[in-house]
Amino acid sequence: MILLSLFFFIADYREKVNQANITRQQLTLLETVDIFTNTNERLRQLKNAKNNQAWLHLATLHGNQSASTAYQLAEYFHQRQQMQSAQLWYKVAIRQNHIQARIALANNYFQQQEYARIKPLLLPIIANAEALTILYKVALYQGDVAFITRYKNQLANSEAQEFYLELETFSVFAADSEPLTAKVSKSSALTCLIDVQFFATNLAGLRHTQQLINTFQQQHLAEFVCLNAPKYIAADIVKCSHQADEKITCKANTWAQRKDINTRYLGLVVERGGANVDHGILYIDQNDSIDVLVHELSHLMGFVDEYPLPVQHQKCQQYQQEPFAHNLVVLPEFYQGDRASVRAKVLSQVPWFSLIKDTTPILSRYNQGWQLLTPKEYQNEIGLFPANSCQNQRQMQAFKPLAQRTKLQYFELSFPPTYIDILRLAANKFLMPSYHYNVSRDLVELGDYDQAREVLQSTLFE
Repeated sequence: MILLSLFFFIADYREKVNQANITRQQLTLLETVDIFTNTNERLRQLKNAKNNQAWLHLATLHGNQSASTAYQLAEYFHQRQQMQSAQLWYKVAIRQNHIQARIALANNYFQQQEYARIKPLLLPIIANAEALTILYKVALYQGDVAFITRYKNQLANSEAQEFYLELETFSVFAADSEPLTAKVSKSSALTCLIDVQFFATNLAGLRHTQQLINTFQQQHLAEFVCLNAPKYIAADIVKCSHQADEKITCKANTWAQRKDINTRYLGLVVERGGANVDHGILYIDQNDSIDVLVHELSHLMGFVDEYPLPVQHQKCQQYQQEPFAHNLVVLPEFYQGDRASVRAKVLSQVPWFSLIKDTTPILSRYNQGWQLLTPKEYQNEIGLFPANSCQNQRQMQAFKPLAQRTKLQYFELSFPPTYIDILRLAANKFLMPSYHYNVSRDLVELGDYDQAREVLQSTLFE
């Protein structure tokens, strides 16, 4: 009778488990009398039966006594993006010495950019390769050079050796901070029209930059451009000051302290901000696409935007005295005089004049004179077509070689083969100045005129 009663008792409580209405006290009693099935096995059976409601109820009762169950609960909520509940159960598992829960919670904090909470969480298990890897990612974000240096050997000898080699590739462990006093070598530029040394302020940026460089090799401009593998630089060193929706602006004088740069141009990849080119430095954020990179690189080479420029842009303030870009001219719209003479005068100001056929008109009859404009019926030819570049400055009209829109107007469009042909006509003519210009300008603003002069003298780039 006792055994029969016990059998019915256990069966009744098992049914309560399946119905998700067993209490904590009843579960404790069931664990005492049911010597054939423990709670871990019951959880496994419920999961196999896909009885999620009963599994969740039982796991919640059991999690405070089982690190493994607490961790499973945390993962359950994490998968459903219920982050508050997930973090709670990770912490319950951590209190029961669950190492993987520490790593998972640290990854969660990392994704939420709560970097300050990660170090106390992982330092107790820093011997763990996964923990050390996360700590290094945090150190890169925070520019914690002391940490990077201190644990270098441990990382190199850990199970995360592949990660160590990746960081080494990105020059994370390099100590190149001596002043730039020697003449800058031009060796890397011998086979390139332009060469760019990229830097990034965190691991995600470094990885993304390397992917962009690899992808860039398939672009038309690749035959003119050499992109060097990205190197790490701490965000607090470059001192960027912009909001996420503003164009990226950073201090350039810091580059005077680097001795490991032998390129004409620099590229800096930051966490967020608007891509742009400031003389010899190209800025993009770590989410920008290959289209953005190609667009910005074209600026270094001497191509100007074909979308409306700011009203104060210097190229839209007056008519050009001489050509200033491969793809744009700013010339008077109306002319008087002999058509052939006017045409010759205009073409002397146009970098792509040799690609315009003699049969392609660039002037249209207007009142008693001529309007600078290639007619629509020649829109598939190379000529002089209105560009939107100086649209915000109503007194000025810019002209471009092609009627269709290009990558200089919309990132997503292709870089026209015609622009490659124009580039070949005078590839070096409209290059941006070396990044040393940016450095010298910032040093002048700081009142350090001697070093500003020294930086300019240190470069062989004209």
